[in-house]
Amino acid sequence: MFLYGEVGKYSRKAYLPLSLFQLFFLQSVVFASQFSGIVVDVKGQPISNAVVRLQGTSFLTLTDQKGHFNIVIDEVISSKYITAWKSGFYNGGQPVSRENKEYRIILISIPLSDNQKYKWLPPSHDQMPRPIDSTVEVKPCQVCHPVLTEQWRNSAHAGSAINPLFLAFFNGTDAYGGKGIGLGYKLDFPNSNGNCTTCHVPALALDNPFSADPNEAQGVVKEGIFCDICHKINGVNIDQTGGYPGILSIKLQRPADGHQTFYGPYDDVFPGDDSYHPLYKNSQYCAPCHNGKFWNVLTYSEFQEWAESSYAKENIHCQDCHMKPDGKMTRFALEKEGGVLRDPVTIPSHLFFGVRDRVFMMEAIDLITQANLAGDTLKVCVTVKNVKAGHHYPTGNPMRNMLLLVDVVDGDGSSLLMNKGERVPVWGGVGTVEEGNYAGLPGKGFAKVLKDLLPYPDGRRKRHFQNEYPAPHWRPTLVESDDRIPANQSDVSNYQFHVPKTLSRSLHITTRLLYRRVYKNLLDAKGLKIPDIEIARKNLIIKR
Repeated sequence: MFLYGEVGKYSRKAYLPLSLFQLFFLQSVVFASQFSGIVVDVKGQPISNAVVRLQGTSFLTLTDQKGHFNIVIDEVISSKYITAWKSGFYNGGQPVSRENKEYRIILISIPLSDNQKYKWLPPSHDQMPRPIDSTVEVKPCQVCHPVLTEQWRNSAHAGSAINPLFLAFFNGTDAYGGKGIGLGYKLDFPNSNGNCTTCHVPALALDNPFSADPNEAQGVVKEGIFCDICHKINGVNIDQTGGYPGILSIKLQRPADGHQTFYGPYDDVFPGDDSYHPLYKNSQYCAPCHNGKFWNVLTYSEFQEWAESSYAKENIHCQDCHMKPDGKMTRFALEKEGGVLRDPVTIPSHLFFGVRDRVFMMEAIDLITQANLAGDTLKVCVTVKNVKAGHHYPTGNPMRNMLLLVDVVDGDGSSLLMNKGERVPVWGGVGTVEEGNYAGLPGKGFAKVLKDLLPYPDGRRKRHFQNEYPAPHWRPTLVESDDRIPANQSDVSNYQFHVPKTLSRSLHITTRLLYRRVYKNLLDAKGLKIPDIEIARKNLIIKR
């Protein structure tokens, strides 16, 4: 028989190429057709409803009430181990025999305590050495997982503590470290460090979440959102209001000295100190840092946007898009370190695709442009559709924004006058077009725009800063407008241009979508140069 439950929701037919793939690459194959036995704890007590799997395959079953299991297959496999897992236990296993035999798999329970004195493992060699005060062999993550570590190193997670944009707006500095330039949390609240580190530098915030200073991060902690802290998470508390961001909503399980624990998305990683946790394939894992409130405004609302979308109803999670497999990697760990040969579609990327990846951003949006010329009037209809983002577009930090630009020129390159339609808002940039300022031009903006809640300066509350527009999210604010595009929804805007009767040549219509990580005026004030990301462009020619 072949059984599968929630953790093995893949059909046998869908995984047939995996078995052929393994057979091609591995020399030792197993010809046994039946795998049966029992799963017990260290006291010999049977464990029911444990997941038993032939390592690296989709062949699995659940143990019965007496801990017994039986898997029957009709093809050769190349698994080295038959593994078992249940919540609260490390993954266990036994070497696979070439012949039919009874297996006895012992599962060891994971201690429930969290060792607050645990010393974090460094991601890579450049963080070695570290103080060694235990009997556990200390290996940087890079030793066993060089490809994944390199992917992570090139991701935004790896730079969350030292991101120049983050530090510039936290400290109130410019691109060169000059103080008192533009906006800054510390300029507004010089006697507070806030709770920024709960997401940006979580290991630093563990002991002091409301006053840790990101500028003081050292060693492994300065790696930001690094491997070891992510793989020690065994629970999250979802606060729908977003009032407990980052580490405040995360439950860690750090092992005692002389021991180790790693949680992850596989129930068959064995041997080792690993345990499967379904959270690692669920959007709830991402919620603590993507569901955050400042004052009374849900500033970071990505998780809520996803939860209210069709993606949540269809069981499509953050990891399915932002950790999409590259389709090439066949082992997430080196073979000599125990890495199991797997179907590439089962190994998630650790690049954590996002605003740094133009192709990824382009794939999420669709731009449709239609035009009709009647007499001396040209009508342009533009549809912007969120086709692949499981949340609003744009999303995340409310400084992020997107501009739609609509330009119509005649055969000589002169722009036509728009006499009806929307225009790019003031936060699109005031100044010359050559310098990326588009306020007042035909088009529109997409953003969650915040406005200062109170008039400043406010001497009664010792808030001596000036009003800013759009307002920074760390101040008391209100949402002035939010015209971002929810998942699977569209925005339609119409524009009307006057076409002189004397014009006999063709009209050239160009529509563009530009993505910006920060409002133009706030970026310019700091001298930061972050290029616009053109994520869509359409060109039409209308003949007179």
